[in-house]
Amino acid sequence: MSEETLGQRLRRYRRASGKTLVQVAREAGLSAGFLSQAERDITGLSLSSLANIAHAVGVAVSELFESPRQDAPDSHAGQRQSYTVANMPQRYERLTTTYSGSVLNAVKLTLPPGYHSEVVAHSGDEFVYVLSGSVTYQVNGRDYVLATGDSLHFDPQQKHAIHNDSDSNTEVISVGTLQLFDDDDKHRD
Repeated sequence: MSEETLGQRLRRYRRASGKTLVQVAREAGLSAGFLSQAERDITGLSLSSLANIAHAVGVAVSELFESPRQDAPDSHAGQRQSYTVANMPQRYERLTTTYSGSVLNAVKLTLPPGYHSEVVAHSGDEFVYVLSGSVTYQVNGRDYVLATGDSLHFDPQQKHAIHNDSDSNTEVISVGTLQLFDDDDKHRD
């Protein structure tokens, strides 16, 4: 990736798509104000918002952000690379590989105390399981307070956000069908 910031890449690809900020925000399930702040590097993005924006402007997620590959079908604790999106406080570990026909994507999220995500909506299906700590998922205006061992399966087309209002890190496994990774052969030119 170039020295261009994530916000600059977002703006460049949005303009290249010929779409307005409002159009891309609507298609990505975000507010125009939030997208404007992201393009100016004032606020960060979650992985799902980044995937939504990439889809809205017609580019691969990897054009906006490079995430570690997971080539093998097995993934082992202590061997996965932890990463962030543009130095945001939440950390990800990729748990799934990508192959032709695959639809599931799984990540382990580590959410620091006080973390509040943006409100987002996207297509597909989503399931979360809390490994440690506690977290609140707000889905369509309703709060679901989850602690270690709790899970939530919801329709991500409804507006949703994540909050860690605890005093410690929370670890969550998130499994969904939103295309977060595009590193298999069907996406290469």
